[in-house]
Amino acid sequence: MAAKFDFTARLRMGNVLFVGEGNLSFALTISGKPRVPTSSILATVYEAEEDLTDTAYDNARKLLKLGCSVKTGVDATRLSDTIGKRQFRTIIFQFPNVASRDPRYGQNPNHVLVARFLKSARNHLKPGGLVIVSTVDSPFYEGAFKMDDAARKAGFAAPDIYTFDPREYPGYTHQNTANEESAADGHTAFATFVFSG
Repeated sequence: MAAKFDFTARLRMGNVLFVGEGNLSFALTISGKPRVPTSSILATVYEAEEDLTDTAYDNARKLLKLGCSVKTGVDATRLSDTIGKRQFRTIIFQFPNVASRDPRYGQNPNHVLVARFLKSARNHLKPGGLVIVSTVDSPFYEGAFKMDDAARKAGFAAPDIYTFDPREYPGYTHQNTANEESAADGHTAFATFVFSG
């Protein structure tokens, strides 16, 4: 596996969309880094505004204060419905998790989620853009997401894989959509998959 992906350097290039941000802590952690052009960042969550946790609401306020945009009710698999035709240099989805094990179309629902997200994101990528997805790095998660297969279905080449260490982002705590638990809890190895547009 390659070295760590440099999220901060990528954000400094501007024009970034965060999807499925849950409590908005990853977007907030990186947006606060030096020389990140916050006015070109859009951080989104799946939940409606009235369903945000207190932490998410506080983080949204902090992001707005930094100059970022925040949008609620954004489905990562149907981006055009809420962000129109906007295009981005970088689209980031940290720890996508359906919180269900019931197969959909004969596939793990997390694989279906990522494949649909990649298809949707492809329409919103500027030329040379990247789509970035981090997950737990384990055989189980590898089998659940099947990233190479998801990439192929969405018209991407197989992704480059980097290591990811959440401890390098103080203040970042992953939160599931279905509850306040974290898909990252109880795991020690994580991977970042980078799909080139």
